[in-house]
Amino acid sequence: MAREDYFKWAESVLDPSKTFEKPEALADIKIVELCTLILGPSLPSYLSELGATVFKVELPGMGDTMRSLTPFAKFFNGAALGWLKEARNKYHLAIDVRVPEGVELFRELVKRSDVVVENLRAGTMDKWGIGYRQLREINPRIIYIALNGFGQWGPYLERPSYDAIAQSESGEAWISGFPDKLPMKAGIWLADYYGGLVGAIGVLAALAHRDRTGRGQYIEYSQAENLMRAMDWTWLYQHFTGKCRERYGNRDVSICPADIVPSKDGEMVAIGAATDQQFLGLCQAMG
Repeated sequence: MAREDYFKWAESVLDPSKTFEKPEALADIKIVELCTLILGPSLPSYLSELGATVFKVELPGMGDTMRSLTPFAKFFNGAALGWLKEARNKYHLAIDVRVPEGVELFRELVKRSDVVVENLRAGTMDKWGIGYRQLREINPRIIYIALNGFGQWGPYLERPSYDAIAQSESGEAWISGFPDKLPMKAGIWLADYYGGLVGAIGVLAALAHRDRTGRGQYIEYSQAENLMRAMDWTWLYQHFTGKCRERYGNRDVSICPADIVPSKDGEMVAIGAATDQQFLGLCQAMG
């Protein structure tokens, strides 16, 4: 396809005026979200991009903590920048689920929905009378996912978790940075967004299972354990060698060369040559 023809085709396919004409895979799925910050809210946000209808429930008063969490105190129209990213594509409701009237309203919402997403401290929803065991009595087909730092059972049950804690507990921060420096967390909320994405995959699998069996299910999610899934060969290396993986800066110790280096004119250059043919091309380019 010629370059001009490609751009003409792309403009027609991506025409904003045709956005709502396109079929959406999850158009018939309804999600109830009772979450705060990033890990929980990012999951229904991903699914909303596939067409799911999301009802975001917030406690009256301050609401989601993310409403006021923003870099350098920068707000847009009174809204935090991180909040704008995860609050889109959702219907927002203030329901006080700590009182009987709010519990009843929440349960009515769940009766008509397919998925419940929460990332509160373990046991909180049960205490309020809207945990999985209570909700499945009124909707046996409900898929309920509980996300938090360390899961719903175990010695770390009472510990709160944030992205930086999950990066540390998983070992991701330990292997990031340079050998002579402190461990370094990622510059983005990696554990939160990756966690929300993998949680969304779990929900999609549960929906497929429900299509076959008619049964909903409960999904327990541990943020710290989940991040280990993204740490390539790290834990296998430690298991088989008995040695910790250390920090190697910008180098990739599986591919040589693969690095980010300064050029002679002061710019930064990313280099990756994984095969002999690529390495030959690199040598030719470098003269």
